[in-house]
Amino acid sequence: MVTRQPVLVTGAGGFVCSEIAVALATAGHEVLAADAHFDAPTRARLSGITLVEGDLPGTLAQSGVRPKTVIHGAAITAEPEILGLSRAGHLRRNMELLTATLDFARTAGAERFLFLSSMGVFDFEDTIDAGQRVTEAIPAHGKCPYAAAKRAGEIVTRAAAEDGFMTLSLRLGNIFGPHEAVRETRQHLCLVGRMIAEARETGIITVSTPEALREWAWLPDLAPRIARLATDLPEGLPPALHAGTPPAITDLALARALAERISGTTIRLASPPHARIRPPMGTIEPGVMDSAPWTVLAEALGQMLGSEVAA
Repeated sequence: MVTRQPVLVTGAGGFVCSEIAVALATAGHEVLAADAHFDAPTRARLSGITLVEGDLPGTLAQSGVRPKTVIHGAAITAEPEILGLSRAGHLRRNMELLTATLDFARTAGAERFLFLSSMGVFDFEDTIDAGQRVTEAIPAHGKCPYAAAKRAGEIVTRAAAEDGFMTLSLRLGNIFGPHEAVRETRQHLCLVGRMIAEARETGIITVSTPEALREWAWLPDLAPRIARLATDLPEGLPPALHAGTPPAITDLALARALAERISGTTIRLASPPHARIRPPMGTIEPGVMDSAPWTVLAEALGQMLGSEVAA
């Protein structure tokens, strides 16, 4: 039995959080979707959901909404130089988004706060043994502005918890799914999206790191799990939880899977040496984020390409 409650989702104009908003509405919750801007396709997908549009700190305070749960996904992921920001300015904007939303949530009487962090907090050397998944037990040492903001955000989110106000940080990894688009604060597609776009435009998929092993979470699987976690935060979780243990595949195997489904596609391998990336993510915490099977990659790609790419 779902206990209906008002849930605020920030960053709901974006790829991941718009799907979370839809999952919450499907589960029967009253959803308040907040973002600086909603494009027309996203507005159509969020039909029937209350939209709060504008700069978050001021807009939230003036909106009059009183959520019981807040999922904070609003963030600037684009590199500072792309946006004309200094590293310090990039950090400030991300931290202001978080701290203002935390303050609003507490003032508005929210009882639960979920901060959407990222596996970007990890450096490629943050592992113990070769081939091991990166879990909650491994310390994070990412140093770029985005990684630093997420690491700091996890600390701030934990420090904001008090009686009657539970908080948790959830680290998201590589995610793919429908409705992904470039926007000002996120100026690139995920690797799956980039490979599909390159194949459609040129007939070629360039693989820069063929041996890199990455986990891939299918967003239609992930979003309902996040919705269930956020609206019923259990006790005893680590301060930063990983979003399950999605299936992993090498970049070359991913390119081949796509090439099999997009006719006339050729794979081009970059010359070595190849850059190192972090190992795939995983969780050591049993619960909602790892309690159901993931859609297999072949089936998920079939769903994406069946509607978006002409064979």
